Amino acid sequence: MLPVTSRALAVLFTVASVAGACQEAGPPAPEPVARAYAEAWQKGDLRAMWDLLTPESRERVGEDGFIARLPRIAEEMSLRSLEAKPGPAIRGKLPNGSLDPARATAPVAVTFKTDRVGDFSREVSLRLVLQGAKDEARWRIDWTPEAVLPQLTPGRLVRMTRLPTSRGRIVTRDGTELATFIDAAAVGVVPGQIKSEAGMLASLSVAIAMPAAEIKAKYTASWVRPDSFVPIKTVLDPALRDRLALIEGVQTRPQRVRSYPTGLAVQTIGYVGEAGEEDARKGAARGVLPGDVIGKTGLEASLEEAIGGTFGWRLSIVEPNESPVEMLAERLPVPGLDAVLALDPALQRAAEAALGDARGAIVAEDPWTGEIHALASRPSFDPNLYVRQDAAAIARVNADPAKPVFNRATHGQYATGSTFKMVTAAAGLRQGLFKAGDRIDCPARWTGFGPQWVQLNHETGDLGPIDLRTALARSCNTFFYELGKRLDQKGQDVLPNAAQSFGFGKATDIEFVFEADGLVPSPAWKAQRFANDPGQRGWSPGDASNLAIGQGFLLATPLQMSNYAAALANDGIVWKPRLVIALQDRAGAVKKTFDKAELGRAQAVATELSFIRDGMRAVVADPDGTVYFPFQGFPVAVAGKSGTAETSVAGRVNAWFVGFAPFDGPKIAFVGVLEEFAEGPGRFGSQDAAVAVRKVLAARFGTP
Repeated sequence: MLPVTSRALAVLFTVASVAGACQEAGPPAPEPVARAYAEAWQKGDLRAMWDLLTPESRERVGEDGFIARLPRIAEEMSLRSLEAKPGPAIRGKLPNGSLDPARATAPVAVTFKTDRVGDFSREVSLRLVLQGAKDEARWRIDWTPEAVLPQLTPGRLVRMTRLPTSRGRIVTRDGTELATFIDAAAVGVVPGQIKSEAGMLASLSVAIAMPAAEIKAKYTASWVRPDSFVPIKTVLDPALRDRLALIEGVQTRPQRVRSYPTGLAVQTIGYVGEAGEEDARKGAARGVLPGDVIGKTGLEASLEEAIGGTFGWRLSIVEPNESPVEMLAERLPVPGLDAVLALDPALQRAAEAALGDARGAIVAEDPWTGEIHALASRPSFDPNLYVRQDAAAIARVNADPAKPVFNRATHGQYATGSTFKMVTAAAGLRQGLFKAGDRIDCPARWTGFGPQWVQLNHETGDLGPIDLRTALARSCNTFFYELGKRLDQKGQDVLPNAAQSFGFGKATDIEFVFEADGLVPSPAWKAQRFANDPGQRGWSPGDASNLAIGQGFLLATPLQMSNYAAALANDGIVWKPRLVIALQDRAGAVKKTFDKAELGRAQAVATELSFIRDGMRAVVADPDGTVYFPFQGFPVAVAGKSGTAETSVAGRVNAWFVGFAPFDGPKIAFVGVLEEFAEGPGRFGSQDAAVAVRKVLAARFGTP
């Protein structure tokens, strides 16, 4: 038997144990429920979150107001993920001021991570209610929309609004606007204001020359609110805007639209149009949506990221009538930059005027920097048709057999004819196969590969032995056939390699301008190209002699030819041509420049090129030169070379004139080509090409 003192201690221990057990069996803490809710929210487990709500709030909100609405809110936010960190719960209070054991509030710090407006944070409160019998009591969440965002009271909405950006201009260095904006009006339909759909469609269709079915397809393509303005077409005519406003269900709104005021270099500048689904996918980072105006062709397309700008976004809570309550986060728009081109508007205008309605191209280039001062392709078209969405006019342009949209300056690929002879001469001099003063025979008929292989000069009489200057001036084919033979005997790849060193057979790498590669034939190329044709597979003597005068399989673009002319003028530097020279903001602050860069060096040295340039001067200056007459009386000393290449159309040739000026200090390299020119008595294509180039040079040097 324990002493009295020991029995008392035992009783006290038992009482204390029972009291402790009673405390452990009390109501649970609210924090675990808040943590479970936050963890489920982070995971996107809406069903687990739903299970933590009180029956009363479930009934009040409904599954559509929770399970279906939260993903819609997340989508509107462009929510990528979120972090939710609950804090210690705060117990509620009874009217008498004492703590309410059945109510608590748990703060949750939420960071929303979105694609469009970045990260933003808010602290929300979870209202917790203890429910259930005493021994089965559990904390539940008395949920309202404020548990998502503090100001999101019932009825209010989360709204992402896109903030407009502005497209940059395309300008020349002197500030001439080639692509800019003018005031116009967007014509649209407000579905909720339509009283007679048939009447509205009939009136609007006639007014804007758009089929009624196409109009209806635009405003029914996706769900819109009845009071939404759905753009249909842009109009420029102020009188038409006033008439359209009288049609019930139709509205007009001010709009700035793209304009091409000069009509210069339009194939290179390109035009804008509506973004499609694929365009929107590619431009998603800039906020591009289907239907936005984006570049479709030319520089408008290739410079889209720089000049298109980036849309901004504003995430807000709004009332049902869209009036703002709270701005949650915002990413401001970034205006597009202006693209500054090296084009000289006076030269560009002169080049296009010189070509007129003829099919052809003229390119002018600075031989010391590679800057492109003119890039003309004719015939041309009006890119404003695409802005106005003039379907009938666009169809006519696209169906025109003259292909006015085709950029002949960068994509036209033609045999070069005799303009290639400077490459043959440079290769012969470099290989030591002849010297500048040497004379080579110039017969009317050449049989250097044997009597069975006869090739003709364009002159019908024998000129006898002539030097390089005369051979270039009179463009003697047989002189260069012989040189081509010697080069081929030295090595079948010698002349093709020399051509490639001058930039032929590959893109010039000009930035932002789409271009064709051209072609330099070689033994390896021919073996691959005609692998299934044994009769064509081998490299033949005819391939060598044809290449020597720029015929056969050889193809070049006018842009490549301009770069070639520049290399002849500057002692062999092959530039990376530059059309875009800078990107700047609207205040004129330069954000990026595109500096001159060499692509390589031609296989020639200065002394050898000086002999070739002397021959090019003779083409223009000597009475026997092939383009002597077009430049008679011209006050600037011009050096050049004519070229005539056969085409697949009988009686028509591609006619060239390439060169540089002035002869003693070149400031401009040039090329002009007339496509499928019809020669005849007294009509020589290369002379007409020279006449066109002369007009450009007159604009450059301010001469008559």
